[in-house]
Parts: sequence; C-alpha cells; structure tokens
Amino acid sequence: MIRLIDRYFVREFVPPFFFSMIALTFILLMNELFRLIDLFVRKGLPIAIVGQILIYTLPLILSYTAPMAILVAVIMSFGRAAQDNEILALKTSGLSFRSIMRVPFAITLVFMIFLAFFNNYFLPESNHRVRNLMIDVTRKRPAVRLTEGIFTNEFPGYTIYIGEKDERLSTIRDVTIYDARDGILITAPRGDLRSFEEDDIIRFTLYDGELHQLVDSMKYQKTQFDKQILNMKLNTDFVRRERRYRNENELTSPDLRKMIEENTNKIANLRKEISEIGIAAIDDYLRGDAAAVDRATFEIERRVKTIEGTQRKLSRYQVALYKKFSLAFACLAFLIIGAPLGYLFKRGGIAGILVGVFLFSSYYVMVIAGEEFADRRNFPAFWGMWLPNIILLGAGIYMFLAAEFDRSPLRRILK
Repeated sequence: MIRLIDRYFVREFVPPFFFSMIALTFILLMNELFRLIDLFVRKGLPIAIVGQILIYTLPLILSYTAPMAILVAVIMSFGRAAQDNEILALKTSGLSFRSIMRVPFAITLVFMIFLAFFNNYFLPESNHRVRNLMIDVTRKRPAVRLTEGIFTNEFPGYTIYIGEKDERLSTIRDVTIYDARDGILITAPRGDLRSFEEDDIIRFTLYDGELHQLVDSMKYQKTQFDKQILNMKLNTDFVRRERRYRNENELTSPDLRKMIEENTNKIANLRKEISEIGIAAIDDYLRGDAAAVDRATFEIERRVKTIEGTQRKLSRYQVALYKKFSLAFACLAFLIIGAPLGYLFKRGGIAGILVGVFLFSSYYVMVIAGEEFADRRNFPAFWGMWLPNIILLGAGIYMFLAAEFDRSPLRRILK
C-alpha cells in the first residue's frame, strides 16, 4: 500500500512542478526578452549576441523559479488531494500526514542539494559571462559600468567610486574620483552623469565638493568648489572582451570565503595604518611641523574612504555566500509550509497557484529587504539572508503540526 501511495504522490507532485517551473521561467524570461529586443532594435546588436545573453540569463531565473515551482506544485498536489478528501481517507486508514509527505520530501531534498551545487558552481560562471557581454553591449550607456559601492578603473587614468546612483534621473551621490595623471582626489556629495554618444564622452557634473592634492609631494592643498565638470573619453565600439574581475555574484563559495577573509584583513590593516599615521602626525606637529596635520588628514580621509568601500564589498560577499545556500534551503521550507497549507485550506488548481505566488512573493520581498539592510544599514549578512527561511520554517512547522494532529498544536499542548 505504501509503495502504491508513494507512486501516486510522485505522479501528483512531479507534473505540476515541471509545469510551474516552465511557466514561471517563461514569464520572467519574457520580461528579459523585451529588454533584449530593445537592444537589438535600437542599438543594432547582432541576434546571435542577443541569443547568448538570453541563454546566460536563464540560470539566474531558474535559481528563483525552481524553489517557487516546488511551492506551487506542493500546494496544488496536496490541495487537490485534500479537496477530493483523498488525504482524509489515507489518514483514516491509519497513515500519518508525515508519512504522506515522505516522497515529496525525498524529491525536494535531492533537488535542494542539486540547487545548492547549481547556485555555487554553475550560476557564478553564467553570471560572469552575461556580465561580460552586457558590459560590452552597454558601452554607449557608461553609467551601467559604474557599480555602486565599488572602486572602478573602467575609464583610463581615473579611479571612480560612487556610493549611490539613479540611472533614471542620471544622478549620483557620495562621489570620489582620483585623477592619477594629476594626482588629484575629488570628492562630492552629489552630482549628475550624462553621456554624449555622438562625441563618445561621459560628463560628470559635481556639486559642493572638494579637490585634494599634494603639491611637490610635500605641500597639501584643498580647494572647495560649487560646481566641477569632468569630461572623460569613451570607446563605444562593440568589442568582445574577457575580464578577469568577478563581482560577488560571479564567485563560487570557496572564492567568496577567500574574498571575505582578504577584505576583513584589509580593513584591519587600514585601521592600523590610520592609527599609525595619526600618532606620527602628532609627533611631527610637536616637533614644529605644522603641515603634518594637514598631510595626515589627507591620508586618513583617503583610507577612511577605502574602508567604507571595502566594508560595502565585504557585506556583499557575505550576502552572496549565504544567499547561495539560503535559496536552495528555501525549497525545503516551502515544502514544509506548502503541504499543510494545501491540506488545511483545500485549495488546488488556479487557487493553489495564486496562493503559492503570493507566498513566494512575500518571501522574495523579505530576501530583498535582507540584502538592503545588510548592504546599507550594517545588518548582519547571515540574518539578512537566513531570517526569511527561519520565519517561513517556523510558520511551516506550526502548520505541519496542525495538519498532523488536525488541530492547533498550541491547543494540544495546553489541553
């Protein structure tokens, strides 16, 4: 009897899973396809390149739609079985809800392990390839190459850091630009970014900023400005390039752990250097070198900026590492909450799909919020990525116990 029931639930669970994954992947892929069609029509991008971008984007979409498909499939299968009183009949014959969930649990566990491997090794390479393509494609949209919170050397002779940017309004905030040719460090709290495609120029317009410069390697000079304009020349030809640099979404777990360790050590060393520079400046000042404090201030400010950028990078590496495993574990959490949800509310078919989409949307919002808090508000990256799973799992265990005993577990304990 058990084998017959197991085969029955395999037939009930697997088809909705593949149907949901294909349907959800198609919906998300269509959104990406419209953007790529715009590149093809307006920028004259070869159709082969558009196809490659679409293929390389597919793994990222699958990493989200697979857990969602698990949730929708389990709600649909258990909801339909409960709606037809099949689960009630099985429980009446002596089977527990736990034993009924055995086959879906085994399938989900195997898939969770596969998804963890997929997210750790296959997805980073796919992300790296699509990023390389998109950088080459968007050379006529240079703002895309300026990643928030990361120092970039995309423009020859300049090192650029941008804290925040709004591509829709072309505004930037917390800007630091180092001109290596003249040895000038420019900082500004806000600015505008414009590109002139006909002249292959990107223009930075900075407001209420400062210019810092060491003159003759000895004299420190600081100049305040209300408005400063920088024009940088661009190469907008479409050229395929292979780039060695990988961001946090393009690294495997071992690489992420290595980067986390390197950035943690870098922050510790920079703080040590700041302390040493401050002590040395005080000693020089006491010996009569009045300019020592200004030079030290310049050096300390530069290191503080580096620490802020490094901390932002460290947080992103930690978020990326925990996210690989938390998204895979979400499959199991969705099963635990989805099966009793379908049984208790007796909703299959379209209703099951809608309930699943709503639940996954809530989970996804929590994941995005966790990333935001970890990235910008010094919230621990571990909790930012795992708290949605913990909340989901807690609610799922409660509902599972309610389905197992056909009443609230709290009433059972208090009785």
